Amino acid sequence: MNRFQKFSAAALVAASFIPAAFAADDKLTIGIVTFSTSDVDTNQMVDTMTKGAQSKGWTVETLNANGDPSQAITSIKQLVTKKVNAIIVTVFDSTGLAAGLQAAADAKIPVLSAGGGMADGIALSASTGAAPPLLELMLKDIGNTGTVLDLTYHPGIPCRERADAFDAAVKANPALKATSHEISIPGAAESSQAATSAWLAANADAKGPFAIFNCYDDNAMGAIAALKQNGRGDVKVYSFNATAPAVQAVKDGTMTATLGVDLTSAGKMLVDQIPDILSAGDKWQPKSFVPGYTLVTKDNVDQFMKDNPQ
Repeated sequence: MNRFQKFSAAALVAASFIPAAFAADDKLTIGIVTFSTSDVDTNQMVDTMTKGAQSKGWTVETLNANGDPSQAITSIKQLVTKKVNAIIVTVFDSTGLAAGLQAAADAKIPVLSAGGGMADGIALSASTGAAPPLLELMLKDIGNTGTVLDLTYHPGIPCRERADAFDAAVKANPALKATSHEISIPGAAESSQAATSAWLAANADAKGPFAIFNCYDDNAMGAIAALKQNGRGDVKVYSFNATAPAVQAVKDGTMTATLGVDLTSAGKMLVDQIPDILSAGDKWQPKSFVPGYTLVTKDNVDQFMKDNPQ
């Protein structure tokens, strides 16, 4: 049983690449700029892309940008210098990578994005924000009212998309008392734990219901640690990625829901499209696609764990 729904795809604005001579059995070298090696879900996607490329006989070089957009730009330029055939960048907002994307374009190297959105110079992007289903569940659970903490990270486009959706929900629901806090990466769990403890103290006399909306599972585990430390079992916790610790937290009752985007299939699709992008050259039309997802709650967590042993 597939844990996720099927892909949908939508074409976006056009950009072009100079045609490259390419045969189906060519041995390519691709570069991957990973957001942070401390991000469990991104690591899963990078592993999938690496294995997929290596299974085709390709060479893969991965560089860690440590959550820093400037390091991501530097990494892209390093891969350009090494004359890779294509580059995949994870999570970073593509619009903030202009200098790196220009360097790749000058070298006629296509760049693909795993979660960073479209921008000039991006050939294919997997959109992984997927905020609406989880926000709708949270608002339903708390009755569109209460005290809510948003733990976010704007340099990462999936987190920014989620934060933007959260802000829109707050604007549409004036009965919500919302606080937003920018977490640190590396250190997502630790900074979230500290921010959650501070939020609990600042809202000691606030009226419930209470909820925490997290950027992703790694930081959510820090929020849960703070709730346990402060003896608070009345705060609902929502997060993204459906990692093993988060799914277990849903089963244990310390997390209300986690939404898992099918990053494995997304990573595979990005890698599989590289030959087509290279063969098409300047006839390639840049595209963005939305991976499938599943929402894990107490109602389906047992079946999810059975279908997806980890």
